[in-house]
Amino acid sequence: MRLISDTALAAITIWQEARGEPYEGKLAVAEVIRNRMRERYASDGTVAGTVLRPKQFSGWNSDDTNRIPSLKIDDNDPIAAECIRAWKEATEKNTCVAKRALLYYAPALALPGWAKGCLEVARIGRHAFLVPH
Repeated sequence: MRLISDTALAAITIWQEARGEPYEGKLAVAEVIRNRMRERYASDGTVAGTVLRPKQFSGWNSDDTNRIPSLKIDDNDPIAAECIRAWKEATEKNTCVAKRALLYYAPALALPGWAKGCLEVARIGRHAFLVPH
């Protein structure tokens, strides 16, 4: 028995990264996880091997103050329910709001060095979505 399902792990990650974003922003983060899995971009092709890879999804970093609170949410929380819905929609309906992006960042915070060599393909909520060149 797997103790943490792929859906739960993906939904927690979406909550960590996009809980304050509109639904489309949550869906876009779900797509980035899915796209990385498919492309094996900073991923071994699994949800766990994608979202838990060091320094890829900041919500899992040891210094993120929301890491532990994110593990206390449940599906009765309306935002968590949206995150679950976004993951299911991204994986079951093959959505494309993030335009095949593999990366994203919050432009209001800073332009990370790794983003400088990437092509911005979408802006959704407070995130810019990118594909590497």
